[in-house]
Amino acid sequence: MDSARPLAPPATPTSVPRSNLFRQRMIWAYVFISLPVIGLFVFSLGPILFSGWVSLHEWNMLTPVGDMPWVGLENYLFLITQDEVFRRALVNTVLFVVGGVGTNVVLGLGFALLLNTRLHGQKLWRVLYFLPVITAPLALGVIFAFMFNRNYGLINSILVAIGIPRQPFLSSPYQALIVVILMAIYQYVGYYIVIFVAGLQGIPQDYYDAASVDGANARQRFWNITLPLLRPVMLFVVVTNTIGALQVFDLIFSATGSGAVGAGGPVNSTMSVVLHMYNTAFKFSRMGRASAMAFILFAIILAITVVQLRVLRDRTEA
Repeated sequence: MDSARPLAPPATPTSVPRSNLFRQRMIWAYVFISLPVIGLFVFSLGPILFSGWVSLHEWNMLTPVGDMPWVGLENYLFLITQDEVFRRALVNTVLFVVGGVGTNVVLGLGFALLLNTRLHGQKLWRVLYFLPVITAPLALGVIFAFMFNRNYGLINSILVAIGIPRQPFLSSPYQALIVVILMAIYQYVGYYIVIFVAGLQGIPQDYYDAASVDGANARQRFWNITLPLLRPVMLFVVVTNTIGALQVFDLIFSATGSGAVGAGGPVNSTMSVVLHMYNTAFKFSRMGRASAMAFILFAIILAITVVQLRVLRDRTEA
């Protein structure tokens, strides 16, 4: 009688098929990742590097790229030391940022506090506040240009009806920038209202109940609970609004470009950096100087954003 032999262990599959499967998955992963990376290089990083190269040359977009005369940092020096329009545009842009961002934050938070209460028709009010956000800036600029027209505008008609003299508004070098700031506030304040409402609804009610039990009034609850917990939302609103305001172009171009004073007028009182960049590149065919202007604006936006992130983030973490 044959002695019983132990059964051989079942054959285990080799690791070759599993490694091949893993290798195939990695190849497909790299293929899918490479598509957005290639798009980033072709449509974002490539034009940025080319614009930086152009900023060191003098190019009118008619001569071949290889024949561009090298000027080094001459375009940057001209903008900083000699271009008075650029300096005026930079001041106007800063005023636009201060007026627009500050007002948007205050009004956005104020209306958000109202919408966060037990107000009838909250959804309807949110829709009404958000409607200007989806309006095309070019169309909004044309509408405001008609409304603030000196001769037949709606605003002047109302002022005359109540006994106030007609105002030049967009025709005045002292009022035109204020009108443009009002346009920006009207269009974008609804977006920040929605953002602040979402932030307010994310604050637990338990904090307010505990503060009420301790005897805190509405003002104390706002300063000690609402504002500290809204600082991350405030950081997002301030940073994004500032970046957008520093790049303002379409509102000014549509509101002032259709009039007799021309885009950025009167006497460059509404000229912004991006509008001056557009005129320099496509009206005067000075692409090198316009590219230098773009990099200066990029440096300004980067510096302001870093400062805002540092200040607001430090306060938030504290």
